[in-house]
Amino acid sequence: MIGEVESTQDMATLLQSLRRQTRLQGLAILGLGAVLAAGFGANPEPQRLIVSELAVVDENGVVRVRVGGDLPDAIIDGRRIGRGGEKVAGVMLYDDTGQERGGYVTFSPSGNVGLTLDSRRSQSALFVADPEQGVALKLWNGDDAVEMRADGDGARFTAVQNSQVVSQTPAVPLAAEICSIYRDALTEHGEAVRRECSSRFSPESCEVCLAD
Repeated sequence: MIGEVESTQDMATLLQSLRRQTRLQGLAILGLGAVLAAGFGANPEPQRLIVSELAVVDENGVVRVRVGGDLPDAIIDGRRIGRGGEKVAGVMLYDDTGQERGGYVTFSPSGNVGLTLDSRRSQSALFVADPEQGVALKLWNGDDAVEMRADGDGARFTAVQNSQVVSQTPAVPLAAEICSIYRDALTEHGEAVRRECSSRFSPESCEVCLAD
């Protein structure tokens, strides 16, 4: 009988303890909810951080990601490589040596937007769209490349080996404006102009444009 009374008392004590813990947990949850509600309610407007550049570094202090409105030129083998007179804004990625390896950026003043992937020696892939209607995807290794392009001259696939177009489907003639630029530069930069033309257009198209 005594044992049953003690068991009953122990059970009552246990239940009382559980109820007290439950109330305390409930108060804690209510308190947390009040804090969160106060935090959001006190400042309902989203916060903005306005900076000209943001750099993310790894554990060694090497910049691995850079977000900026005027990003610096690439450094390859210790040499600064310009961007053809263009300023770029967006996101740049770097490897653990600090070498630029690609980015997603807009160009100014051309207005182009592009996604680039780079090896440690040069650019290897480019996906770019101009501000009007042209878009191109180019992959290359040294003097060999493949390119898909859709612009005012239509859509085409071009394969280049040793800086020479070996296949273009469908072949497109040079636009009159581009041909005129090539012809104007032909006298002073003849061989360079021919190489440039043959790296972008079929031999037949270049021959027609650059014929004497």
